[in-house]
Formats: sequence, C-alpha cells, structure tokens
Amino acid sequence: MKLGLAENSVPRPPSILVLGEGAISTQIHDDLRVLGLETVSVSELPLTDEQKQIPRVTDIDAGEKFKAIFRAFIEMGEERQHDHSWVHPGVSIWSERSEFEGWARKSGLSAVAAPAKALHFFWNTLQLIKVANAQGVPNLILSDDPVTSTREIETQIRKLSAENKASLPCVLKSAYRVRGGYGARIMRNLDDLKEWVPIWMNHVQESSGASLLYVEKYLEGARYYVQPFARLKNGEIQFFPVVDGSLMFEGKNWIEACPAQNIDDHVQDKIEDYSERILKATDFVGVGNLVFLSNGVDVFFIEALGRLNFAYKLWERVGRCPAIHWQLQALAPGLLSKSPKPMPKVRSEAPICGLNMKIYAEDTWLKIPSPGVIHELSQATEWSEGEHEASLNWGVSPGTDLNWKTSGSIGHLTLFSTSWRDALQFSKKIFPQIWISGGIQTNERFLSELLAHPWVEESMFYTGFVDEEFIPKQTPPADWFNWISMGLAEITKALGDNESWIWMNHKVPANTGSLRWSQRVQFEVGGMNGMKGFFQTGGASPERICIFPISADENGPNRYLIRIRNWFFSVRRSERGRPLSLMALTSGRVHSVFYREGSKIEPRQNVLIIEAHQSLVSHRLPIPVKLKTLKVRPEDEVNLGQDLAELERWSDN
Repeated sequence: MKLGLAENSVPRPPSILVLGEGAISTQIHDDLRVLGLETVSVSELPLTDEQKQIPRVTDIDAGEKFKAIFRAFIEMGEERQHDHSWVHPGVSIWSERSEFEGWARKSGLSAVAAPAKALHFFWNTLQLIKVANAQGVPNLILSDDPVTSTREIETQIRKLSAENKASLPCVLKSAYRVRGGYGARIMRNLDDLKEWVPIWMNHVQESSGASLLYVEKYLEGARYYVQPFARLKNGEIQFFPVVDGSLMFEGKNWIEACPAQNIDDHVQDKIEDYSERILKATDFVGVGNLVFLSNGVDVFFIEALGRLNFAYKLWERVGRCPAIHWQLQALAPGLLSKSPKPMPKVRSEAPICGLNMKIYAEDTWLKIPSPGVIHELSQATEWSEGEHEASLNWGVSPGTDLNWKTSGSIGHLTLFSTSWRDALQFSKKIFPQIWISGGIQTNERFLSELLAHPWVEESMFYTGFVDEEFIPKQTPPADWFNWISMGLAEITKALGDNESWIWMNHKVPANTGSLRWSQRVQFEVGGMNGMKGFFQTGGASPERICIFPISADENGPNRYLIRIRNWFFSVRRSERGRPLSLMALTSGRVHSVFYREGSKIEPRQNVLIIEAHQSLVSHRLPIPVKLKTLKVRPEDEVNLGQDLAELERWSDN
C-alpha cells in the first residue's frame, strides 16, 4: 500500500519571525539557525515597505500594525507548509514592552519574551528601584517623588539642598526606560533648566510616551557595570561575565569591555547578591541585564534591561555561553534538542578580554547626528593575528540611505585578545583599516583616539571620563586643507572673487596645485560630480580621499563631505554679502519652531529644533537677530545645509 504524503513527510522545524534590521538582527538569525531553527525577517514578508516598518512606542495603532505583520508571517507559513508559530523581538524596543507578548498571542503566535509583569517592572525604572529597595538593594535616588516640569525640578532640588540631602551636580532620569542613553542627563547648575532640560524632557516624552522624571545622586568617579543573566522558570539563575560600560559619552555606551576591568571580587559578589534579590522579587524569566554603579566600595542599582543587550556577543564569547541558547532554554525550552551547559564564574583576570565598539553616523565633536547616503564601506571585516581576532559587523551596505528616521547605527566592531592592553593595541591596527565614506560622518576617530588615551590604557576611567576629561583633536595638519582645495578644484568650477570654501570656522586656502593621483575615480550623485581615490603626498603610503557632493544651488554644488583618513570635513561654499540665514545642521524633520516672523531673538535662544536619528538638534545663534522670513514649518523634512530662515542683525543700541 502506498503511504500518504502525511505519513512520508518529515516534520519541519518551527520558523521564527525575528524583528529588527542590522548587524545585531543578523547575529540573532545566525544563532537561531545554529540551533536548527528556521528564521524569517520582516523584510521577507509580502508587505509594502510602509507595512514592514516596525511601529514606534508612541504609535497609537502599534498593535494593529503588528497584527498585520504577524498575519503576513502566518500566511507565508501556510503557503510554504512551514510551522510559523514563533516571533522573536530581537533587540528592538518591543523586546522590552509588556504588551508585545499579548499582541503576538492574540495573533496565534508565541513570543520569545519575558513575562509581561516582569517586563513592566523593568520598563518602569522608578518602580523597579522601589522594589529593589524593599529587598535591601542600595540605590542613588534622592527623592522618590517624581517631577514633570522644570519648575518642579527646581523646587525639589532647592528643597533637597536646604535639607542637606543633595547638591549639584545631580542626575535627572526618566522614570521609564529610554533607549540609546537618552533617558539620563547630568544637571550641573540650575541654568541648565532653561537651556537644555525642556528640550530633553520633550525627547523623553516622545521616546517613552511619558515625561515623568526623578532626581538621582551623581556618584563621582563611579564605574558602570552591566550584569547579564539568564533566569529559568524553576528559579535557577546563570550569571554571565560582567561588562564594563564606563566609557560612555552623554549616556551612550559606545565602548564596552568584558570582563570588567579592575573590578574587585567583593564588588562582583555584591552585584550578584543584589541581582538575585531583584530577580526573585520581580519573578523575571528570560535573559536580561541589571545595571549598577560602584565607587569601588559600595554598589548601587540604577536600572535594568529586560532583553538581550547589543553587546551580547561580547560576554557570550568571554564566558563561552551561547546567549540565544540560554534565552530559549528560559522562554521556549520545547524548541531545543538539548540544554546549554552551566558556565563557571568569570572574573577580571580571565585569559581573554573583549571590546565592543559601536559605530554611529554623527559629528561627534559637534554632537550632531549625520543622516545621509553611504557610498563606500570597508571590504575587510575579519582580522586574525595570533591570539587576537576581530570582526566588523555592518548593519548597512553601500547605497544605503541612512535617513533621519533610523537610529544612526552603522555597525559595531568586536575584538578579542589576551588582555586589556593587548586588546587596545590590536584596536590601533584595525581602526586605520576601517573606511566609510559618502554623505555621512561617523564616530570612529573619536573611538580610536579615546582608546589611545593614557588613562584608558591604564584602565583609569569612570562614567564621566569622556564628558569631563577627554578632548579629541579638533583640527588636522595644516597641509590637509591644501589637499581639500586641490581636490575640490578638479570637480567644481572656479570660485568667484567673493567666494571661498569653509569648514567649520576655517577658510580653505585657494588652490595652489594639483593632487598626484595614483588611483582616481569620478562619480555622479544627483547630477553632481564626486571623486575618490588615492594620491601621493611624499609619504611612504598614499592617502585615500572621497569628495562626496551633498547639495547644490543655482551656482552649482555648494556643499561637500570629504573624508581623508578618519577625518571628515563638511565644507560649504560661502559668499560674502549673502543675506544672514539659519542653515540646517543636519538632515531631518522640523520638530518645532519657537518664533514667528518679525520676532527679535536673543543670543543662544532656540530658534527651532530638528529631529534626526532619535535625537533633537537645537538651532540657535550667538548673536541677536530678527526673524525676517521663516522658510519651514513643523513636520517639514529638511536637508543638511538647507536655508531654514532669513535673518537680520539687530541691537538695542
């Protein structure tokens, strides 16, 4: 008798829909496939580009948007005869949101996510700290009475100062988690309340859906420690190697080290003890991270992440513990054929040291995001040299338009060596080989100079080190401006008598010669000429350059982004006698405008704000002006260098 198809077929493994794009999402796909599971990304679903967009936290119709994505995933499985029954939130914002699991369940899917109750605790930082406090876990909160306005902040700080409970500086924090380091800001004086706190509060509101804040003590000279963990349904806890995120910039963890350097055993023991208390009190199940500050003696709990962190490959490698394997063991053990092996404790003297460095599109010196088109990327992404190895994981590709709606993340560099010093030395060899060019600026030079700092080499850094002590180079060698001038002269028409090229406050000298090219390619972007290649300077090695056109006016291209080595130069054509105007510092969306036409504006006052890469960029002027003509309105999308308003000087004298 001939057997039927059902009797002959082999059951297919479940397919998992993984949310998110970029390098981290790719890693999660790969890790799930290693475990024998099939994965699908949102980009593969038969939906329009708009329908594939993962909704924002503040979208009131986020649930309906997800239902459409889940429905398309399930229908794809029916067509392919696959078991499309699971969804993994990746490291997207929804991996931390309690409502996500409910939306998946109502659509007929199971989510690889922590229980909703535990996620709610982890999302509400203020509430979680109160829970931890009840378990005897120390914290830095100065007042658990939340504030919602600058007036309430000032009143509370003055009251705490009068009671000798606090002094400036202090830390303002969002009561709800805000990703990307934007949920906390150091307030050094009360003048900050007028200058930047209102804008920051607006950003917190849009990122988390609420602007509830609290005041925390500023712990001077503290180290920032992240304790990754896995907690199973039976209460068993597996701690992974502690990550040191102290090399942060404005709250963003750009460089992470594992295992944490110079962490004392008693500090690590306290971290584990406090972590056990918090996890038991919240009944968290899954893989997550608890964050602590320590002055070397005391340990204070400050927040938690109810998900995989972006640097999970770092502690996974150092501890030899497969993170995704542990996550499934905690949340979906039925998907696994075998359980992961328990990991022995890893202390700071471990025979391996890892560094994870995040590469973002931004002008780090000016603290401005840098959306734009990516033209070139390094082809080399893997390095191995004896006991040293590194990998560069791009989340983008040449031709990608890294527009203002994205996070600005380009990729991350992860390297491993036998010690902290060896890892730093290895990074010095790798950074010169990284090349990104096009219409964006990146933070690689900032990262490389930071890792070469003597204090960093001696592991003498703390959470405020980058903001307070580190000053990157501001200008390149003088002859570089001659190279820029000669390169521009080859692809642009001659400047008029009243024209010049300007970089920041530097005037590019007039052309005095030509570059000696060893390799040269001319290209076109939007009808504008660009150029790239290698030229000789008399040195041992040729210099690499890319001159990328950004914008043009009736007189031709008026702005270029030039890369030489790891320096970026945003140069613009300036004309004497041109009417005074306000130009866009970045491409993005006009978030808000503060003045009407005809208004007189005092120096250092915000004229308008542009949103880009989940940041709010203030536009202000150092001189008193009158707003003659406003050329944009809120919600308008603008480009770098675009005229936003026509101005004129004014004075009471």
